[in-house]
Formats: sequence, C-alpha cells, structure tokens
Amino acid sequence: MILETLSQSVSTVLHNKKRLLKALLIPFLVTYFLRSMKVSVAGNELYNEILVYIFNIAIFLTSSIICLRTQQILDKHDTDDTADAPWQGIKFDPQQRRYSAYLFVLFILLYAIWSVVQADYAMASNGFVYSLMLVLGVVGWVLFSRLSFVLPAIASGKEASFKDAFAITKDKKLYAFVIAGLLPVAFYMLFIGLPIFLLFANPNLAMGLKFIYIFIWGVIVIAIPFIIAAIEATAYRALMDKSKATEISNPV
Repeated sequence: MILETLSQSVSTVLHNKKRLLKALLIPFLVTYFLRSMKVSVAGNELYNEILVYIFNIAIFLTSSIICLRTQQILDKHDTDDTADAPWQGIKFDPQQRRYSAYLFVLFILLYAIWSVVQADYAMASNGFVYSLMLVLGVVGWVLFSRLSFVLPAIASGKEASFKDAFAITKDKKLYAFVIAGLLPVAFYMLFIGLPIFLLFANPNLAMGLKFIYIFIWGVIVIAIPFIIAAIEATAYRALMDKSKATEISNPV
C-alpha cells in the first residue's frame, strides 16, 4: 500500500536523522543562499536574466546533491545512525555527475510534458487535437514516473540506466505512477500552491507575514525535493525486495 511506503519513509528518515543532517545541512544552506540571491538579482535586464540563469543551474546542482545523498543514506538504512559520520560539503564525484545528468534529462522530459499540457489548453477548441495532446501528456507523465526510478538505482551504487528503470517498474506501473507521478504534484500543490493562493486571497495577511512567509516558503521549496527523494528511495527498496508495500490494493 502507498501508506505503508510513506510510513516506512518517515521511519527510515528518523532512523538516519544524524547522518542525513551531516550530509545535507551544508548543501541545504547553500541552496537557500542561492535561491535568495536569485530573487535579489531578478529583473528585466539581460544582465539580470543571465545571472538568474546561472543561479538556476547552481540551484539544480546543489539540489541534486541533496537528492542523491538522501537516497544513498536511505539505501543503507540498516547502518547504525549512532556511528560517527563526517560532515559533507559540496562535491561532484562521478556518481554525483551521473545522477545529475539523468536528473537533468528527466527535467527536460518534465518540461516537454508541461509544454504539451499548455498547448492542450491553447487548442481546446479543436476536440481531436485536444484529446490527442491530453493522451500524449498522460503517457509522458507515466513514462516520467517510471524513468525516475533510475535515480535511486544510481544512488544505490548501480551503473543503472533508463532501461533498468523500466525493468524495475515493469510489473508495478501504477505504483510507480502514484509514487513518482502523483505524489510530487500533490506535495507541491499542498505546500506551495495552497499557501500562495491563501496569501493572494488575503493581501493584508500577505503583507503582515511577508518576511516570515518568504523564509518558510524558501525552506519548503528546498525540503520538497528531499521528501520526494526519500519516498522514492523507500519505494525503490520495496520494488527491489518485491515487498507487499508495492501493492496498490490489498490482495484478495
């Protein structure tokens, strides 16, 4: 069941909290600093746009470090968390570069899916084209959810590829779609979309909580990739172990 996967994710994160703290604190702070700098230099001038582009690349790379280390640690979930673990900074070893490269390809696919969805709305007057674009968007979304399991496979130390991700999720397509397709969207809507809507609905509250909200929102934006990476790492382990947690419904 999905709830079992979520429960195992929380339990595993809590069990490894010390190692996670030492591995992720510095990348987390660097990412927060980069996001703050990106906001401060945003503007319409070409110079500002170039800086924002550079910051986006840096944020992507530091975020990929957070995701990889999260999945690395949770893959070794039986390791004693009380053992001394070194503090880790920013490092791009071969495994990190491979992980970041696959993550970048997945982002391109996600952008392509979003472009199809946007085009779908623009062509809503044409019923056939609308239906075709909708089907393409859903198919792309399902493919993305399955392909994304290459990331925890790489984090576990394997020389994995997208072909391996398809093999891993071959018999668990719906489970993979819920974990890597639906849950990330739900998290972003709940923790980012809903607060933004509430603040726009009450401008006075938005002004009163401006700086507090910016700080909290910045933390949440960085934390969500960590949460998604943790859940997917747990799901990957369940898939590899052929756990009953991968069953969407209780077997009869």
